Amino acid sequence: MSLVNDALRRAQDAQKKSPPSAPAPQFRAPETAAPQKRGMGMMVPVIIATVAIGALILILQSRQKTEARQPTPEPKPAAVTVEVAEPKPTAQPVTAATPAPAPVTPVVVAEKPAQAPMAIAAAPQLKLQAVFYAPGHSSAIISGKTVHAGDSFKGYKVAAITQTSATLVSATQTNVMTLEQD
Repeated sequence: MSLVNDALRRAQDAQKKSPPSAPAPQFRAPETAAPQKRGMGMMVPVIIATVAIGALILILQSRQKTEARQPTPEPKPAAVTVEVAEPKPTAQPVTAATPAPAPVTPVVVAEKPAQAPMAIAAAPQLKLQAVFYAPGHSSAIISGKTVHAGDSFKGYKVAAITQTSATLVSATQTNVMTLEQD
């Protein structure tokens, strides 16, 4: 330890004997900077970003309004067939009945010729295949043709279309066709 202490003493003595070398560098006093005007530097990108976001919001809102106005079609049921039971009137020939002759006075009754049986045209086979329901804008597919309420179709007028049925009216009959549930 004494060697270390001796070395430290010699270093201190050497510093005291030698004159100071160069003066220490002097630092300048900090300058007070005047506040700088930024101008429009950051304002332009902020304004552009705000306008772009506003335009994007308006576009999205207009698309939602347009989609809300257009009714979305309900999914079509797979090939639904409906058989409508239609009563078929039968034509019976009308014959005149001859009364039995009275024993007192013979009466002659002229026979009326028998009327020919009336030929009734068979109603067309109609099948309700699908219904697209939107209040006021409903449509249906009947025997492969799209019809709307009020349309005429094979001698019938489409009177009404509901969510599960279509009503057809002719001069002599009314058909209510419904969708079958699979």
